[in-house]
Formats: sequence, structure tokens, C-alpha cells
Amino acid sequence: MGMSRGGIKLMMREGRRERYFGKVLTAGRQDVFGTADNLERWAQEMDYVLTSGWRRKHFHDEDETKKKRRNIADEALFLALGFDELESMDYSSYEACTIVHDLNKDIPIQYHDRYDLIFDGGTSEHIFDLPKVLENYNKMLKRGGRIIHAAPSSNHVDHGFYMFSPTLFSDYYSSNNWSIRDSLFIQYSPRHDKDLWNIYDYQPGCLDRLSFGGLNKGMYGIFFVAEKTRDSSFDADVQQGIYKRIWSKTQISSKKKSFLQKIANLLPPRIKEAVRPYYQSLLAKVPLKYHLKLIARY
Repeated sequence: MGMSRGGIKLMMREGRRERYFGKVLTAGRQDVFGTADNLERWAQEMDYVLTSGWRRKHFHDEDETKKKRRNIADEALFLALGFDELESMDYSSYEACTIVHDLNKDIPIQYHDRYDLIFDGGTSEHIFDLPKVLENYNKMLKRGGRIIHAAPSSNHVDHGFYMFSPTLFSDYYSSNNWSIRDSLFIQYSPRHDKDLWNIYDYQPGCLDRLSFGGLNKGMYGIFFVAEKTRDSSFDADVQQGIYKRIWSKTQISSKKKSFLQKIANLLPPRIKEAVRPYYQSLLAKVPLKYHLKLIARY
């Protein structure tokens, strides 16, 4: 797990919308791909105000040469962003987390309502019982607190147990009465700490046309933010949004369908199946910005 320029700038983007404070929990320790100088430059680019004196507090015992060379620790990053305290939870103490706990199992009551923000930066995909993980996150987060999922989507084979579709988080949190603050679909390269990320706005249903192929060979991820309200839960009956729209007969009317959709509806089923591979191949050559709204490059 790690946080590079793109992910840190997305954290700043959310922190600009609502300032960070209080106690943060990271699911797993986070490697940071950036020095103190990098962080201050990125903050300037994002018009983000870092905590006053954060350098002095975290590097008081190191000389300037070491400070310029060394990537900062996750604690320094989160406290610089505005939090007062950082805790980390993991299955093993291998990476020196502050709390050892298997998130496949019920979270002990002493951790209930404890955190102002939970950051899931590439952890949930490694935990088998995902519904239990989401339940535990809910129980640990204070009312009014936020959860951030920075999770892998397409083209992360065997990185973890799961690759997530963005509809998972949208459908789960909306069904459980959370307030969705941000939902982004990210495109990046294996050099995630060096190359720019393409940041797209995600709205439920906007990727339906790509659900059977059409993405190119890039790597994709999700950045999702939700706030826990007084009515939030974790055990709602969650159904996939695309089917709920069909079942409730609120899908797009024929008048609003695209020209290609209208043509497809006129084709016999056998012809549709023969044409489908060529159509998907054509989609893969269309840049994602023509399917989704590109809002930033970090």
C-alpha cells in the first residue's frame, strides 16, 4: 500500500472541501512516495494549507540533507494534512501498525465510534469477508465522520482477492443512508508515483456501456468519499443500481437512447452477437474522456 502524488492530491482535494481534524485510522500502514519538499509543493499547487510547523515537529532530529532525500512517514503526512492523531490497523504487526486486528472478525467495542476519518488505501481488497469489513468501518467511525476508499478497479489481477467496480461503493453507501461526498474513477500507469493520473467524475450508470469490455490497457482505481449520518447503517439490502433502475422501470426511455443503441435494438439477436466483439474493440480505442467527464490530472 502506498500514497503517491495523485492520491495525496486527492486527499487535499477532499480536505479543501471540508477540513480534516481529530483522529484518523488507516487500514494498514501507508508508504508515502514523496519527500517533505514534495508535499509542500503539492500543497501549494492544490492551494492547501498544511498544519503549521509540521516539518519542525517530525524532522527536528534530522539534518537538512536527510530531510530532502527521505520520503516522509504516513504519520507525518496525515498530521500535516490536519489530523491530530493517527492510528493504523492490520492483521499482523509486520509493518508496525498500532492496532493488530483481523477485520474479518467483529471489531472490539473499544474501537466503536472512535475515528473522525477512516482511510482505506488499498486494504479492503486483501480481506476476504468484505461485508464484515464494511460493517467494522461503520462501527469504528463517528457520526459525521468520513470514510475514504482508494481502491483498485480494472487491471489489478491477483493484487488482492477483489477488484472493485465503482458501483459497489455507490450502491452500498446510498442503500445504507450515507452521504456520498465524492465518487471518482482514476486512470494511471504502473509508474503511479511518477506519471500523472487522469481523474474522472463517476456517476452511477455512466460506465454501463463498458461493462462487457471497452476499457483500454491502463490501470484503473476508485477514490470514494462518504460521510456517516445519524441514519447510516451497514446491513441494508443492497442491490446493483443498474438493475434497480430496470426493475423500477426508470431506465432511459427510447427517445433518449443514443443513435447506436437505437440501431442495436433493430438488429436480430444473432447479428448482435456477431457484431458485439467489433463494437467492444472499437470502444477500447475511444479515450475514456469521451465516456466520462475528466475533471483533473494529478
